[in-house]
Amino acid sequence: MTIIQKTATGATSLEQIASRFATGLGKGDTLFLMGDLGAGKSTFARAVIRAIAGVSDLEVPSPTFPLLIPYQTTRMEISHFDLYRLSDRSEVEELGLYDNLNHHLTLIEWPEQLSDDHQIEDRFEISLKELDQGESRKITIRGFGSAEQKLARFQNIEDFLKSAGWSEANWAFLQGDASTRSYMRLKKNDDEAANVQQALLMNAPPQPDGAPIKNGKPYSQIAHLAENMTSFVAVSKTLAAAGLTVPEVQSYDIEKGLLLITDLGDDQYFHLITEQGPNQQKLYEPAIDALVKVRQLPPAPVNFDNLTYQLPAYDDEALSIESELVIDWYWPVVKQSPISEEGRGAYKAIWQKLFNELKTNNRHWVLRDFHSPNLMHIKARTGIESVGIIDFQDAVIGHPAYDVVSLCQDARLMVKGEMEQHLKQRYLEQVSISEPDFDKEDFQKAYAILGAQRASKLLGIFVRLSVRDGKSNYLTHIPRIWDYLERNLQHKTLSELAEWYQINFPPELRAEWFNTNHQPKMPNLTQCKPSERAKEQGKQW
Repeated sequence: MTIIQKTATGATSLEQIASRFATGLGKGDTLFLMGDLGAGKSTFARAVIRAIAGVSDLEVPSPTFPLLIPYQTTRMEISHFDLYRLSDRSEVEELGLYDNLNHHLTLIEWPEQLSDDHQIEDRFEISLKELDQGESRKITIRGFGSAEQKLARFQNIEDFLKSAGWSEANWAFLQGDASTRSYMRLKKNDDEAANVQQALLMNAPPQPDGAPIKNGKPYSQIAHLAENMTSFVAVSKTLAAAGLTVPEVQSYDIEKGLLLITDLGDDQYFHLITEQGPNQQKLYEPAIDALVKVRQLPPAPVNFDNLTYQLPAYDDEALSIESELVIDWYWPVVKQSPISEEGRGAYKAIWQKLFNELKTNNRHWVLRDFHSPNLMHIKARTGIESVGIIDFQDAVIGHPAYDVVSLCQDARLMVKGEMEQHLKQRYLEQVSISEPDFDKEDFQKAYAILGAQRASKLLGIFVRLSVRDGKSNYLTHIPRIWDYLERNLQHKTLSELAEWYQINFPPELRAEWFNTNHQPKMPNLTQCKPSERAKEQGKQW
C-alpha cells in the first residue's frame, strides 16, 4: 500500500504528518527514511521521536557522526540510525542494527547503504522530495510485509477524521491499559469560536477470534467480550440518558472500529490517588452512588440509530471460563506444570456450586470494569455527574454485586478493609430505600462469591499479561489481589473454595514470587509447562 501526501505553507506540515504517523507505531516497527540531502529525513525522524516520547522540545540531534542514537521512552525504546557515513556495509552488524529489531522502534536514514544481504522485509519506506524550491514536500509512504496492514489502518483513520471534520487536527497518542484499544487526543483550532476544540479518537479494530477452547467457541465469545464497538455506542447512549457522565459518541464507524468521542480530561482516579493523594473515599463515594443509578437501568434491549443491541447475560459459562484463568495461567507458572484434568474438574465443580447461589437478583446491568483506571473525576460537576465512566463496552446483564466489588476491591489501588465496608454499606443503605424487599444478606453472599471469582480471574490475567504480552508490571498487583481474595474467602459460603486455595496455594506459595518489598520475581518460564488452554489463548510461551 502507498500513501502520498504533500506539505505546504499554511497546510499540514511535515512535523504534523510525522507526529500523526507516530501514533500508530510500536515495538518491532522499522522506518526507512529516504530522500536527498535536505529533503527532511531528520526532521521527520525528530518529530516521530518527540511524539513517542511525549516531549515537544526533546533534543534529537542528527546521528550522522555517531551513526546511532538510542532513546528510552515510557512507550518504547527507539534506535535512530544514520548510515550516510557508513564506510563499510559490514559495519551494520557491528552497530547492532539487527539485535533489537523486534523489541525497538528502528528509524534508519540512508537505508540505501544496506546491502542486499541486510535488507529488512517488514518495513515502512518514507520517501521525501522537495518541491517548489523548498516551499513544500512530497511525502510517499509505503508499507512492506506486516507494515502494509498498519499503513492501511493509518489511512482508515485519516479518512475517518476527514469525514468527521477533524482532518486538520493534531494527534497525540494516549497511553492505554491492558486492552487492545488505543486512544489519540485530537486538537484543532475553531476559527469561529476562537478556541481549541478537543476530542478523543478510539482506535478499536475488530479482533479476530482466537482458537476455540470450548464447544467450538473462543475465549472472547464464551466470556462475552465485545467483538465490535456497537456495544460501546449503545451503552454510552443509555448511561448518558440516565444522567451518568460518559464520553459522548460524536461519530463512529463500527465496521472499522473507529469512534470519535468527547474528551473527559486527564483526572483519572488512579493517577489522582497515586500521584496527588486526595481523599480516596471522597472519590469513591459518588462512584458508589453511580452504581446505585446503574442498578436501576432496565435490562431491555437498547435501540439507537436503527440498530438494536442486547447486553449478553453474565452466565455460568462466562463466569466459569474467567475463574479458570488462575489454573490456566497462574498455576502452571507458579507450580511449573499444568493442572491435571482431574484437578480442573474438581475446581470447576466447586465454582458451579457457588454460581448456583447467584440465581436470584441476577438481572441488572454490570459494567464489568468499574475501577480506578476507568473512572475520571470531573471537577466542574458534583455527585454522580462528577464520575466520568470511560470503559463499559463489555457490559453484561448479571448480578450488580460484581461492579460493587470491582470498585471496593480495586485491582490497581489498595482499598483498606474499613473503607471497603463503608462503601459497601453506603450502597446497601441506598438500595434498601428504593427496594424495600432488598435482601442484604443475599447481596453480601453474592459480593463474596463474585469477589473471589474476580480475584481468581485477575491472578490469571496479570500472569497472562506478563507471560504472553510482555507487560510484567502487572505482577506488582498480585499481592493486593491475594489480600482481596482472602477477604472474600472468609464468607461461610466459600469454605470449600477457601480449603482448595489453602491446599493448592498455601500462604508461603502465594508469597514466593515476591521479595520483602513486594517486587515481582519472574519465575523460570523456560521450564514452565503451560496448560493446553493457555497455549490456545496465548501468542507465545
